[in-house]
Amino acid sequence: MVLFAMPTEQRFLKPEDPRWAESTARILENLGFELVEPDRTQGSETSHLLVTIRPQPSLKHFDPETVDYWINDGVHGHAAKLERESRYPTVGDYAWGQIGLTDRLGVQNVFLSFGGTLRALMAADAAVLIDFSSNAPILRWSGHSQVTDPLAAEVGSFFARIKVPIDFVPGAEALVSKAGPLTLYCAFIQNVRERLEQAQTLREANRWLADWSSREGRRMEADFADGWNAAAELRRQLSAIEAIARE
Repeated sequence: MVLFAMPTEQRFLKPEDPRWAESTARILENLGFELVEPDRTQGSETSHLLVTIRPQPSLKHFDPETVDYWINDGVHGHAAKLERESRYPTVGDYAWGQIGLTDRLGVQNVFLSFGGTLRALMAADAAVLIDFSSNAPILRWSGHSQVTDPLAAEVGSFFARIKVPIDFVPGAEALVSKAGPLTLYCAFIQNVRERLEQAQTLREANRWLADWSSREGRRMEADFADGWNAAAELRRQLSAIEAIARE
C-alpha cells in the first residue's frame, strides 16, 4: 500500500513564498479543493489541503462555503470556522481532528489531519484561498467529491480512542494538545502495530495494514527518531494517568 500518491509535477509553492496565492489560485482554478500530497523525490514531507471560497459558486466541481476545523489553546480544543465573512489574512496552527468543507446545499467533504499550520487570505478577485498544511498525512475521510483513503477509518478510530481519556481523565487533553503532528502520527502507527501484534487473528485479517504499519514504523523510527520517541512517551504518560484515574 502507498500512503502518499506522488504528484506528476511539483505544482505547489510553500506558503512563505510570495507567489503562494498565485500558485494556489492556479491549482484551484476549476476546483473547490485539492489535496496536494508530498513529493518525496523532492524531499517533501508536507501535505497541503487547499480550499477556495468563491464569491459565487462556480458549479464546476465542489463549492465550499464554510470550512470547519479544530484549534487548541495548549490545554483545550475548540471548534473553529472559516467563511467569507471571516477576517483575513490569517495564519496560525490548527489541531488534530476533522476538517469539514460544506457547500450551500449542506453537502460535505471531510478530511482527517494530525494538525499543522493554517494560512488563509482573500485574493484580488475576492476569492478566499486557504491552505491546511501538515508534515503528517492529511486523509480523505468521506464526502461527495472524493474516495475515502484506505487508512482513514483507522485514523478515525485512533482519534476516537484518544478522545476517551481526554473526555474523562484530567490532564489528558493538555498532553495530547502539546504533541505535534508528527508525534501524533507516530503514536497512531505505534497503536496500530501494538494492536496487531497482540491479536494474530486481527493481524491475519488485516495483512495490508500489518505490512504498512511495520514498513512505515521503521521509516519513521529511522528518519524522525525524535517524533517516534516523543510518541512513545506520550502514550506512556496517557496510560499512566488513565491507570491513576481508575484507582
